[in-house]
Amino acid sequence: MDKAESIEHIFRDLRRVVHALELYSKDVNGRFGLTAPQLWALWELGRGGRLALGALAQALQLHPSTMVGVVDRLEDKGLAVREPDPADGRRVRIGLTPKGRALLKQVPHPAQGRLVHGLQAMGDRRVDELRRAMATLVRVMEAEDLEARFFFSEEEVAPDPAGPGGILSS
Repeated sequence: MDKAESIEHIFRDLRRVVHALELYSKDVNGRFGLTAPQLWALWELGRGGRLALGALAQALQLHPSTMVGVVDRLEDKGLAVREPDPADGRRVRIGLTPKGRALLKQVPHPAQGRLVHGLQAMGDRRVDELRRAMATLVRVMEAEDLEARFFFSEEEVAPDPAGPGGILSS
């Protein structure tokens, strides 16, 4: 395959990935009124039970300050609740409400969670190759200073002190 064909394949594959995420996000939002991070948080809470905010943020690869907004919106919808941690009254844990547990039985698995789990299943070398390739694309697009929004969501990934691109940056 020559360079022109390779570039064409890269564009086509990027469009497919973005389109798949967009369709999925729109479908979930239209059917269940949830953004992608809200859906993913719901799944993590269903899987892990009551979680500390930091643990939930880590599971979603989000900065804790961003996670606060996601949890606020889940609480506003009556799907999640903050409760005092019985082991340490200064901390809170987030859990699902009965309404949240009922909705969890109806919603699909989050696409972005699927992506993270797929990446985690890959070998370290392959993940590093992809990370470097993505960093190259970001530089080519002169997008280093753009905020890293969650796919097709109003919720932004807050900057991570460890790097300019947030928790997923390296």
